[in-house]
Amino acid sequence: MKSGGVSRHVVAERVEFHPLFDCDVREAADWYDRRAAGLGDEFVRLTKSTVARVEGAPEQFPRFEGEARYASVPKFPYVVLFELEARVLYFAGVLHTARDPAKWRERLA
Repeated sequence: MKSGGVSRHVVAERVEFHPLFDCDVREAADWYDRRAAGLGDEFVRLTKSTVARVEGAPEQFPRFEGEARYASVPKFPYVVLFELEARVLYFAGVLHTARDPAKWRERLA
């Protein structure tokens, strides 16, 4: 949103991660490393970069349901699922785009 020509972004006062967030990243990275050396490291790097982009301006990303939003991980068929409520940025998971959306909803419950 703009006011007086200045862009304003919602700033989270606190950032939290679902207990399985790191497990999501590790499992996907391991899968990619079994396909090609170094590919898992690239997945981790791009996932961290995606989290940083979300932290910088969470409202710029499309909504999934309700307050939930997602950010695509470049070069990979994964999204970072998150919510911003009451100035708390909650990262729910790193999920494959082919996964049943019901699994996404489980992380937000």
